[in-house]
Amino acid sequence: MTHWADLNEVTTSLGIRLLFLVYRVFGRLPVLIILYPVIFWFFIASKVARNSSLEYLNQLYLYSNGATPKPTSINVFKHLYAFGECILDKLIIWSGRLDDLEYSLDGLEGFDTLVGKKSGAVIVVSHLGNLDFCRAIARRYPDLRLTVLVHTTHAVKFNQLLKSINPESALNIIQVSKFSMHDAILLSEKIQDGELIAIAGDRVPLLWGNTVGVNFLGSQANLPLGPYLLAKSLGAPLFSLTSIKVDGQYQLGCKRICDWDDLDKVSTADVSAAAQTFATVLEDGCLKAPFQWFNFYPFWQINDGF
Repeated sequence: MTHWADLNEVTTSLGIRLLFLVYRVFGRLPVLIILYPVIFWFFIASKVARNSSLEYLNQLYLYSNGATPKPTSINVFKHLYAFGECILDKLIIWSGRLDDLEYSLDGLEGFDTLVGKKSGAVIVVSHLGNLDFCRAIARRYPDLRLTVLVHTTHAVKFNQLLKSINPESALNIIQVSKFSMHDAILLSEKIQDGELIAIAGDRVPLLWGNTVGVNFLGSQANLPLGPYLLAKSLGAPLFSLTSIKVDGQYQLGCKRICDWDDLDKVSTADVSAAAQTFATVLEDGCLKAPFQWFNFYPFWQINDGF
């Protein structure tokens, strides 16, 4: 079976640079027009992405009792096109032109409490919407420090691309596929210093296994166990953070997933319950913005969970 980490990136560094150059010179509309043939080529060329989108739209359509877009080829194209537009928005955000986009920070009440305590936390994120837009959080919390854990070199390369566009844009990234004891000690120190550690919660680890079973969009699915074990091992609260585009406006949301006071008493049932809470957060986001979940690989694959 195909693993998401084995899939090639859909865009090249040169192509992204050219699109951003067009945006800077001519504005957003010409880029959106150029994206149509680019995404159409991707629609034709990538059977995995096309079938995965269709599978997701079908799951969502059944789960919503027909309230979301039908699983048709046209809507698959719309889904892929939304991803292309998301890439453009990422470049706009990290180039320092955040105000070119519409957004709301009304859903960050959970962060108010977190930052007020000046305590560290683990943030479980996803490929729902445009997480890079969470840079807007820095406008409310300028002293916030964030480290992002990534699974592949793809994210590292994209971070290097962002840095070439804006040297101040680079994230503090640790590639967990090469995770070491030194990294574990470093993360513990970051939590003690009140920093945040972000880790994706909707893609299974590279070596399969280490997953926890949840009900997602009406079917059994497996989510990575990492965010919950990380929060437990660091003795840190776990929050979810989302940023979805609804009617052209980005909406940020933060929710406390769990805060295990007595770590010795955390059971497998507690971990499963936390994972299910996060799955529900994803479901809510998919219902609000059906074309905003960008997981273009066979998600509902059958493998052993936690």
